[in-house]
Amino acid sequence: MNIDHCQLCKSAKLEKVLDLGLHPLADTFLRDEEEARTLPRYPLQMLLCLSCGHAMNSFVVPKEERYQEHEYSYDSSNSQAAIEHFNEMAKEAASRVQLSSRDLVVDIGGNVGTLLQAFKMVSGAQILNIEPAGNIAALAEKNGVPTVSDFWNEASANRVIAEGKAKVIVITNAFNHIDALDAFMEHVVRALTPGGVFVIEVPYLKTLVERDAFDTMYLEHVSYFAVRPLRQYFRKFNLFILDVSHNDYMGGSLRLTVGAGTETKKVEEYIHKEEGFKLFETTTYDTLRVRIDSFKKSLLSQLARAKEKGGKIIGVGAATKGNTLLNFCGIDASLLEFVTDSSLLKIGKFTPGSAIPIKSDDAITTDTTHALILPWNIADLLKKRLSPKYPNLAFIVPHMAESSHEA
Repeated sequence: MNIDHCQLCKSAKLEKVLDLGLHPLADTFLRDEEEARTLPRYPLQMLLCLSCGHAMNSFVVPKEERYQEHEYSYDSSNSQAAIEHFNEMAKEAASRVQLSSRDLVVDIGGNVGTLLQAFKMVSGAQILNIEPAGNIAALAEKNGVPTVSDFWNEASANRVIAEGKAKVIVITNAFNHIDALDAFMEHVVRALTPGGVFVIEVPYLKTLVERDAFDTMYLEHVSYFAVRPLRQYFRKFNLFILDVSHNDYMGGSLRLTVGAGTETKKVEEYIHKEEGFKLFETTTYDTLRVRIDSFKKSLLSQLARAKEKGGKIIGVGAATKGNTLLNFCGIDASLLEFVTDSSLLKIGKFTPGSAIPIKSDDAITTDTTHALILPWNIADLLKKRLSPKYPNLAFIVPHMAESSHEA
């Protein structure tokens, strides 16, 4: 579906500011090599709303195709960084609203239940997961997390209401995946208790631009959020941003607590920085395009030089963002021998589009010379894990100066 109006303010004043070409769904890892190579491709382009400043993809793939047509491959419990992050997030939210064992916490798109388990541990609250991917919902249930295998819609909201409504509704790295935001928010408002809060953690548009992190764009994402457009949007539902902060999770995320009450003064501070950065001006994206093209040439040059010298190059971490990078740069199995990952949901499959085999870390051999770290946001953790076993391995980390990688 081509987008012809703003997801937030409904304006038709949209301008294409980035074009990364045609891409497959980045989160679709398949066991058949040819099927992975020939997945349907769609335009991956960013539009900027000239009325409110919201950024969004120009094309939306139906949510059923994104999350239910193939086995979903992300398991949040597989990442120690995710576990620690969610523990901190649960403590903060539980403290803010003084959660007790009588209260209900709902996680929309809660995956295998890692965050909800943290809420249970810190507060004893009742928990409910809303997870549309069938295989992931089954894992959540196996983990002892009550789960509704469905999208957030009227039926799932009614399930929450029937249980007495939620004091906290949380959504992490999935609010940006929603294509019918108005209906989504109406169901959130219906399902919250008086004084309840909606906690959102979502990739931050400003960080994407600052870090040239074009690989955090993919077709599963519908929107790229900043504070100024969201402030205006939430007011349509008589909601205010009660708190806002920024962290490095997933390469740079906003955390917003939304509800009835008094808007935090930090909102103005964030908006002032966004406007000072010229985040809502098209010229900012003109220069970003130049930097992205330069990055592509530099990375391909690094890989080509390593290959010419007889190097054996692998990828580390079969991250979703890595698939945008691989397909945009045209990197496939002719350059990377394979990609390693620790998730059993990904090992034995192939990367979408580039069709590179995914293996465990044990597949790395002593003659491997270079490792391209695809989840660059956790590069330090991955280097720390691999360096003792492979001391001669040179790491290439995207979105860092060429001199910063060890070669």
